[in-house]
Amino acid sequence: MNLKPILINTALALALSGCLAQAESIEDQPQVDIAAKQYEVQSVNCNQICVATVKADEYNIYVEYALDDASVEFLDILNVVHFDKTINAYVDRYEIEKINAAIAGGVK
Repeated sequence: MNLKPILINTALALALSGCLAQAESIEDQPQVDIAAKQYEVQSVNCNQICVATVKADEYNIYVEYALDDASVEFLDILNVVHFDKTINAYVDRYEIEKINAAIAGGVK
């Protein structure tokens, strides 16, 4: 009897089940309300649409936006990271306005 194929298949099945068990959806995490006194644009990369990292206290907010002259035409939050971990974040309209002002303030 050849045990190698059985052991390999068993190890593969255990590895795959471990990966699936670890995969926690961001929506399953508790939601964190983001509110900062100050938003600082850390980096910007623009082609047709801009992508920026905005620092908000101990959070990094990754945004995608487009400019219309010197104002932000639209802004989408792509990701919010806290200590190198993506979190389930809620950013209300007032905070988005502050992020827009930080981005527009950096436009020259």
